[in-house]
Amino acid sequence: MRRLALLLLAALGLNAQALHLDEVQERRLANGVRLLVVERRGLNAFHAALVFRGGRAEEPPALAGATDLLARTLYGATWPEDLEASKGAGSLDALLKEEEGLLESLRLERLRQRKDPAAASQASALGASLWTLHEAVRARFSSSPLMDVYAARGGRQTAVASADALLVQTELPMAAFEFWCHTEAQRLAILQLSRFSEARAALAAELRGQGSQGLALLQGAALPGHPYGRDLADHLPALEAMRRSELQTWARRACGPDRLTVVLIGGLAMEAVLPLVERSFGALPTVQEAEDPLLPEIPADLGDRHIQASLGGAPGLLVGWRIPPRPDREHLALRLAACLLGGGPSGRLTQRLVHQKALAQSVEVRMDLPGGRLPGLLVISLVPTEGHSLAELEGALHTEILRLQQEPIPAEEWQRALTQIDVDQLRVQDEPAALARALCLAWVEAGDWRQAEQELQRLRNVGPEAVQAAARTWLNPSHRTTLWLQAGTDAGQDPLEAETARVLKALAATRIEDLAQREHMVAEGLRQLRMLSMEERRRTLKLLEAQLSPEKR
Repeated sequence: MRRLALLLLAALGLNAQALHLDEVQERRLANGVRLLVVERRGLNAFHAALVFRGGRAEEPPALAGATDLLARTLYGATWPEDLEASKGAGSLDALLKEEEGLLESLRLERLRQRKDPAAASQASALGASLWTLHEAVRARFSSSPLMDVYAARGGRQTAVASADALLVQTELPMAAFEFWCHTEAQRLAILQLSRFSEARAALAAELRGQGSQGLALLQGAALPGHPYGRDLADHLPALEAMRRSELQTWARRACGPDRLTVVLIGGLAMEAVLPLVERSFGALPTVQEAEDPLLPEIPADLGDRHIQASLGGAPGLLVGWRIPPRPDREHLALRLAACLLGGGPSGRLTQRLVHQKALAQSVEVRMDLPGGRLPGLLVISLVPTEGHSLAELEGALHTEILRLQQEPIPAEEWQRALTQIDVDQLRVQDEPAALARALCLAWVEAGDWRQAEQELQRLRNVGPEAVQAAARTWLNPSHRTTLWLQAGTDAGQDPLEAETARVLKALAATRIEDLAQREHMVAEGLRQLRMLSMEERRRTLKLLEAQLSPEKR
C-alpha cells in the first residue's frame, strides 16, 4: 500500500514532501567543518551522517585499502576504550604500539623464511608473544560493562567506504545528541584504531578468498591506470604490510575538518545544535593544507575494448561506457537514459530481453561506478538464459542501445521514466538516512549539497531529444568496454600451464596497469610457451617465478 501511495503521488505531481533549499540550514565552522541541519519536527530520534571527501580514489598505492580499513576500525562498534586518550605505560595506546612492532617483526620473519626455508626461525616465538598481547588487548574490551556505547543507548552506526568518500551514519534517540557530538569528536581527535590488526587480517582474507570480481575486472579494463580502476585484490602485499601508525597518519589528513560535512536530520533546530557542534567538532585542530592528489585523465574514447574471464559460477555479460562526472551538463540526460533502459520491471531491457525474447534471466543498470566525482562508468549487467550465448545477448543489447539513440521515445515510456524518478525522490525524502546520504553524495560528487534538489528540477527540463543526443555521444563503441564472464573454472587446464598463467598475471600486474593490455600479454605468453617442450616450459616457469617478489610466489 505504501508503494502504491508513492506511485500515485508521483503520477499526480504532488511533491509536498520534496526537499526545498530553505529547509536545509548550513553553517561553516572556523576549522572548516560544514554543518547541514534539516529539521523534521515530531521525530523522537535523529539521524546523523559524517562524510569525508576523498575515498579510495585519493589513496596512494602504498595505502590502498586505507578507506576500507577506516570504515572497519574507526567506526562501527564503539567501546569506551576506543575513546581513551591516555598514552602512558599500560594504556591501550601503548599496547597497540607494541602490537604493531610485533606484527611487523613477524611479517618480516615470514618473508625471510620464504627466501631461506632452512634457516632458524623466530616465527613461533613472535607468534606466541603476539597471542599474549592480543589477549591483553581483548581483556581491555571484554571488561567493559557497556560494550557498544551506541547500542547501549538504543542506537546503531554503520560506515561505508567508496571511491569518493567515507560515509558514516548513526541513528540515536534525541536525548543522546550531546553524547554523540562528544563521542564523534573524541574519536576523530585520538584516532585510536584499536581493532586495526583484526580488521586488516579480515579484509585481506576476504580479498584473497574472493580474488578479482567481474565488476573490478571491468573497471580495471575501462579505466586503466586510474584509481577508479584499481582492484584492491592486486594490492594485497601493500595492505598486509600497512601499519596502524601509517593509517593514523593518513587519517589525520583524510578525516580532517576541511574534508568533513556533518548532516543532521530530525527534531533538531540549528540554534539548539550549533553550540554543541562548535564545542565538539569545532574544537578539532585544523590540518595543514595539502594539495589534492593529481589523478590521471583517461580519454573517454579509448576505443572498443573486449576482455574475457573465467571466475566460476554462471556466465554473465558486463558492458560499461565511460561517462562524464556528475557535474557535467550531459550527466542528467544519461541518468534518464539509464532509467529508460533499466528502470525496474518496466525498463526496456527487462521488457525486451527478459520477457519478450527470453534471452536474459536478469538485467541491472547502474550509473557512476565506482564513483561520480570523476569520469566513471554506466554499467549494464546481464545473465543469459540457458541455451543462449553471450554473443547473442551482447548483440541484442547493442540493438536496444541503437534503438534508444535513433528511434523516437514513446510518450508513455518517457512518462514512466519521469514517474520512476519522482518515486525514487519521494523515498529519499521519506527516509532520513536516504536524505542524509543524498545530501552527502551531492556535496562529495557535485561539489554542492544543493545539487540534491536542483538536479531534480533540471531533470524535468531534459527532453527526449537531449537524452538521445547524450546516448549517441557517450553510449558508443569508442567509449565501451565489454567483459564476458565464462562459466566454469580452469580446473581442466594443464597444471603447469595454470601455474604459468598465475605467475604471468602476477608479473603483468606489477608492470602493466591497463588490464586489457595485461590480458593480451598473458595470452600471448601462454601461446608462445605452448610451442616449447615440457622441460623448457618448466625452466621458463622457474625463471619467471624468480622475478616475483617473495610475498607473491
